[in-house]
Amino acid sequence: MFSKIFSLIGAARRFFNETCSEVFKKAIWPKPKELAQYTLVVCVAVVLLTCVIFAFDLSLGSLIQFLTKLVSA
Repeated sequence: MFSKIFSLIGAARRFFNETCSEVFKKAIWPKPKELAQYTLVVCVAVVLLTCVIFAFDLSLGSLIQFLTKLVSA
C-alpha cells in the first residue's frame, strides 16, 4: 500500500524536476527585440480580427433588422 504511494510521489517529483529542467534549461527564450516584434504581430492580428468580427456583427445585425421589418410589414 505504502509502496504505491511512495511510487506516485516519486513519479510526481520526477515529473516536476523534468518540467522545470525543460522550461528553464532547455527552452530557448526570445531576445527582447524578437519579443517586441512578436508582441506587435499579435496586437495587429487582434485588432484586425476585432475589425472583421465587428463588420460581420454589424452587417448581420442590419440584415436581421431588415428581414424583421420586411416580415412584420
